[in-house]
Amino acid sequence: MLLLTVLATPPAAAEAPPSPSKAACPSALRVVVDPQELKKQVRAATTTAGLRKLLHPLGLDSAWEQLECLKEEGPASAQLDVFRARILSADTQDVVLQARGQLCEGNKLLAGVVLHPLSAKNTFCAIPMEFLPGSAEGESLRVVFSFENLTDPVRQVFRVEMTETDARNEDETLSYWEAQEGRLRSIFTIKSTSHMGFVHGGTDVKVTPVGDTFPRVLEIKESSTNCGRFTDMPSGESVYDSSCTDAANEARMCYRRKSPGEPGRYDKC
Repeated sequence: MLLLTVLATPPAAAEAPPSPSKAACPSALRVVVDPQELKKQVRAATTTAGLRKLLHPLGLDSAWEQLECLKEEGPASAQLDVFRARILSADTQDVVLQARGQLCEGNKLLAGVVLHPLSAKNTFCAIPMEFLPGSAEGESLRVVFSFENLTDPVRQVFRVEMTETDARNEDETLSYWEAQEGRLRSIFTIKSTSHMGFVHGGTDVKVTPVGDTFPRVLEIKESSTNCGRFTDMPSGESVYDSSCTDAANEARMCYRRKSPGEPGRYDKC
């Protein structure tokens, strides 16, 4: 279900957020690291303890707080993906790190951080990628992200596609995340679902950025299908009806702020 809030303010221009290199980076987020060297070290790590030692300084070890099986040392394997994108400011290219791999009892490592360069060599302000869960059980969760110029012609946002599955259900969530006030914030989220069984159906959503100016408008085409229902009869019998009902809708979402200087997000145009 998509909930749309109508605001009376006009579409907002995307203002560049203060860069941590120009504003103070909290000491807890300040890290010194050579990303390419760390990538080699992570690939070479073979134990959970050794892997955590490498990931902890960047805050990429939340899985160790989430999983009981990591309280005992065991084998592990992981790799560090290194990307570059302009996330926090238009004038500086950031380093985006994604740690992924196998931990214990079929659990996966899936964590990330944006490193914004500071003045000293190999010194960064580390911004957590909160849309990554830290850990995931088996193949039940999949997260894929990419970079997109959505609110600004130079600065990029994260486009995140998350899929959660079980025996009968599949949920897909699309979200966009923008750097605002020194952290990543969700500026748009929409969910589609499908379920199997006697009563089955689901929703389908297609989101397309449109327009030649920034921030761009999000065009949404959504549909819903629901099939099968049981009807209780006066005799106590339950009668199954396999017929389906369909619905479709289109909407457009604009980037807005409640007031100038406030963080922006997408709402119905």
